Amino acid sequence: MNKKKKQMNWRLVIGTSLTIIVIGLSWLSFNWSVYTEFNLLNNIEIRGPKIIDENEYYGSLSPLVGVSIDEIDVREVGMLLESHPFVHAARVSKTFPNTLNIEIVERVPIALLNMKPILYIDNEGVVLPDLGKVGDKIIPIMSGFNSARELYPIGHQTISLKVLESVTVIDQIMKLYPSLYDNLSEITLSSNDDFVLILADYPTKVILGKDRIWEKIQILNSFAQSLPVNRGLNYYTLLDLRYNRQIIAKVRT
Repeated sequence: MNKKKKQMNWRLVIGTSLTIIVIGLSWLSFNWSVYTEFNLLNNIEIRGPKIIDENEYYGSLSPLVGVSIDEIDVREVGMLLESHPFVHAARVSKTFPNTLNIEIVERVPIALLNMKPILYIDNEGVVLPDLGKVGDKIIPIMSGFNSARELYPIGHQTISLKVLESVTVIDQIMKLYPSLYDNLSEITLSSNDDFVLILADYPTKVILGKDRIWEKIQILNSFAQSLPVNRGLNYYTLLDLRYNRQIIAKVRT
């Protein structure tokens, strides 16, 4: 009698356990199904773009929509975004269950390369195409430089050493003498390989020569600061700094 009772108890325990396991597996299966549907990427938040329309970035990421967020490699997404010529850096992170957060730092053109089609260049010498809102910005023109297209690979640093040298000068002017940068209409390379600045006001031509360019920019700024309040650089048609620590000036008539 006891033996039969024990067998019935074991059968009851086994049956109950199996029932619990089946219910548990069904519950887990249902919740996993719900979770995998719930964690599919359906929201991409992009912050930072000012030049390129956000829709262009969204378009490059559209194949990720509907993919499980667990399967998305943020490093690969960042590399994809940084392949765009205007993207200097991209930081990508996930917010579970279904959101991708992206912060974009765009390259900012500091000069326009005077060639066809128009190209731009940033402070690192990276060549940028004419896209987005770049055309709305008033920036100095670079002219007189070698226009061979192979010297200007889009999305990469220019191979032209003269252009790189000019970019360094423009970048320093922009950072240290912003008022001079705002007044800079053009930087050109003469037939004698002299660097020449053309100021926007009236205009004024500033010949810097071939060497010690940054030293001459500092001299030019000191000269501008020493002028009377009612007289600026636009008072002159020509400022020649090719000579040692002196300026030859031609007054506007």
